[in-house]
Amino acid sequence: MKKFIYLLLALPLLMVSCEPDSADLHPMPEPVLTLISNSVIEFEVEGGSAEIIYTLENAIEGVDIVAECDAKWVAYKVFASESKISLNVEANDGDAREATLVVKYDTQEFVVVLKQEAKPFEGYELSYIAGTYYAPGSEFNPTESHNYYVALSSIDDFSTYAPNGVYVELDIWAAAADATNPVVPNGEYVIDTTNSGAPGTIGAGYSRLLEMDANQSPIVWVLPIEGKVVVSDNKIEGYLLDEYSEKVWFRYTGSLSVNVE
Repeated sequence: MKKFIYLLLALPLLMVSCEPDSADLHPMPEPVLTLISNSVIEFEVEGGSAEIIYTLENAIEGVDIVAECDAKWVAYKVFASESKISLNVEANDGDAREATLVVKYDTQEFVVVLKQEAKPFEGYELSYIAGTYYAPGSEFNPTESHNYYVALSSIDDFSTYAPNGVYVELDIWAAAADATNPVVPNGEYVIDTTNSGAPGTIGAGYSRLLEMDANQSPIVWVLPIEGKVVVSDNKIEGYLLDEYSEKVWFRYTGSLSVNVE
């Protein structure tokens, strides 16, 4: 009899323990983060502002929207109460550029690509090169530096200064070279009015910029007292100036191989 009574007393406990959890009957829905505005935003060279618009469903208490972008030229701020992110992009002073902004919420995320136009080049575009490499200690290079005498031109004619041609001559000095297949080394070079032949310099005495008219007379003639050139893969870009001119910019794109003296 006692066993029967105990079983009856335990029955309600068994029934309660077998009831499903209310959380199992009504699980919390997962957050849903959705990009509403464009996934690619393009900016002009001057920069400017834009907004990223999104929606967030089933928000979780205590969890915030997070935006991440490594580009220093992009400033951004999240306005969670308005479901938007404001962007401000700086003016571009160089080549076209691109960055990504990643927006995250819990396990959800989306990516927006930011693109900006390049600054238009305001200078001479040159397409042809002729040059000679002089090894240290050679007949025309008594120094310990590697010398590259380079002529750049808008016209494929180096026998003379052709009508309407633009020519830039640079006496470049570097610390190292591949003597069997010389290529103008990447780096930054500055005009040296003392013509010291030190690595990282351009000898002013053998450098100049000329633009010829139709009669082969120079209408621009720069004998530099200042200037800087940056050499990168397949590109030489920089400026020269003298006491009579402002900065005169030029850019060459193509092979940087030169002949060996």
